[in-house]
Amino acid sequence: MSQGKYHGKPLSATEVTRLYDAGERDFRGAILRGNTFHKANLSGADFSGADICSARFVDATLKNTNFSHAKAGLQRRWVLVQFLLIILIAGLAGFLQGYTGWWIAYYFTTGNTTDLVTGIIGLALVAVTFTAIARQGFTIRTLGSVAFAFAFAFAFAFAFAVAGAFAVAGAFAFAVAGAFAGAFAFAFAFAFAFAFAVAVAVAFAFAFAFAGAGAFAFAGAGAGAFAFAVVSLLLSIYIKKRIYRKDPNFENLRIIGLAFAALGGTSFSGTNLSGATFAQATLKNSNFADSRQHSTILSRVRWHGAQQLDRARLGMANLQDPRVLKLLTTLDGIDQDFSNADLRGANLAGAELGQANLRGVNLNGALLKEANLHKANLTEANCIAADFTAAHLTGACLEAWNIDSTTTLQNIDCQHVFLREKPDARGDRERRPHNPNKDFQPGDFEKLFKEMIDTVQLLIRNGINPDSFKAAFQSIIQAHPGITTDSIQSFERQGDDILLTLKVPEGTNKADVERTWDEVYEARLAAATAAAQLEAEKRRGDDIKEVSLGFSRFLSSFQINNMNNPINTGDGSFYAGGDVNLTGSTLNLGTISGQVSNQINQIPAPIVADQPSLKDILTQLQTAVETDGELSDEEKAEALQAVGRIATAGAEPNPDAKAKGIVKRATDTLKGLAESLTDASKLAEACKTLLPTILSLFALI
Repeated sequence: MSQGKYHGKPLSATEVTRLYDAGERDFRGAILRGNTFHKANLSGADFSGADICSARFVDATLKNTNFSHAKAGLQRRWVLVQFLLIILIAGLAGFLQGYTGWWIAYYFTTGNTTDLVTGIIGLALVAVTFTAIARQGFTIRTLGSVAFAFAFAFAFAFAFAVAGAFAVAGAFAFAVAGAFAGAFAFAFAFAFAFAFAVAVAVAFAFAFAFAGAGAFAFAGAGAGAFAFAVVSLLLSIYIKKRIYRKDPNFENLRIIGLAFAALGGTSFSGTNLSGATFAQATLKNSNFADSRQHSTILSRVRWHGAQQLDRARLGMANLQDPRVLKLLTTLDGIDQDFSNADLRGANLAGAELGQANLRGVNLNGALLKEANLHKANLTEANCIAADFTAAHLTGACLEAWNIDSTTTLQNIDCQHVFLREKPDARGDRERRPHNPNKDFQPGDFEKLFKEMIDTVQLLIRNGINPDSFKAAFQSIIQAHPGITTDSIQSFERQGDDILLTLKVPEGTNKADVERTWDEVYEARLAAATAAAQLEAEKRRGDDIKEVSLGFSRFLSSFQINNMNNPINTGDGSFYAGGDVNLTGSTLNLGTISGQVSNQINQIPAPIVADQPSLKDILTQLQTAVETDGELSDEEKAEALQAVGRIATAGAEPNPDAKAKGIVKRATDTLKGLAESLTDASKLAEACKTLLPTILSLFALI
């Protein structure tokens, strides 16, 4: 690395800002330790190789600033301050450990039964506390276990002797205080290595001194204090090891230790570091957490080769993930699992991610220029605003990855990709290009996914309702004038559903398009469904009324031969019963069936040879009605009339909306009748197989 003109020269914050305002950007190798650049704007400046120990860039703007090979951390005076604090905390821990041991030992030496029980309970509480910490760490579960043990012990002691209960409470309080203080002391101690040994020595010395002093007071106190101190120190050493190994049960202690280690160190708290680079920089004892006023922005920061970044206070949640931290500093993720990792805004330019599992990973805003993604799994990866310029994507799986017009796909090096993570029953992974002997030519990849980017796919469940479709599409056109009826690319059947693909102008808010569609379509569909149900009920009532009136007309056509027995016709008039001869009847199923047959015969043959014949379908439906033993004569009449209405509509060359409405209501009538029948019913079976075809012929699904 070449040296700048300020290399090795101390510069104050005032001098730096003055030179920066005058147009200077080269501060390579400058000594800036201890300076405060609060809220300063030093974007684009070059501080590579600079000494920035204990410098404070709180709430500053440092976009695209170069800190490569810089040395961050603590000035010597802050090292001394931290060391003294550790000694103080370790001494307090040793005192509490010795005192707690002395206190418990006291109850075992008085010879009083109450004191003996108190001592046993206190010792049990300490054992439970230490065991819970060792097994569960410093978590809510640990606090729950300790609290339960204390409540039980206190209740027992209170029942035994009130004085003993308070004694146990005091012993327990000191025991817990000693355990936690010792743990904190060694959590803090990893701020710098040699402090650990010193802290152990100090804590042990204090505990031993207290034990020795207690020995003069009464026999056994020194031994108890000494024993308790040894166990406490061993627990603290164990906790330190778990922290170093990043045990999640001790993560809160690690965070506290990092905050302590960053005390007085280089601070970028609340700073905008977008696009900055810390390549090969030493970042121990640095602080990147949010400030009180601003959030620290680390979008696309270059961490490659950064030293001791794991010893810095990292506020961003994604940097707390060891997988992410290692990837950002090494750029080596070959054949590794990063599934569901948070890589938002990550700078992965040139990263080696061949065959990596990136399933469900969040790459929004990430920089992946020239990254090697050969055979990587990007299934369901979020890639909004990600930059894949010149990335290598041959063999990658891109099933359901989320991209839009802000995703940069330029100069992609790709021969083929797969659109399915797992092969289907035929072993097909939806390779593109489809031909296994063919590869993408330069620019083909971008063209393929550009088309996908410029489309919106809307899933219409259970077929299309024409009125709802018209209303929803009209709402989209009004909200997005660039969308017209010509924007419809395709309708694709997905089982009972329809997948509508729309081409939209670049920059269109696709979420808004889908939201508008869903709101209007679902609202209209609900209204249409409710209206159809009311119409079906009304239609059924009209049909019943028609049958009733027909029955009255039937009776009026009788030839009366005997006036002795009056018959109520249902419309308020009476006729004599006796010998009668039928001359005609609307309930004569043979007559109704004949009329339906004539209506069916009026239906023209299908224009397309392979198209189902409505005439044949309605003939089958008519036969099913006539031969169904579960239907009453009135129900058969109602069903035949419904078939006849469908036939009348089908006889029209181009059925209009009114005719289609008649067909829809007639099929609803048949469905309503079939719902009350068993599965063995001929009408129920025919409705299942024939009604969907009828609706499709009238473009009602």
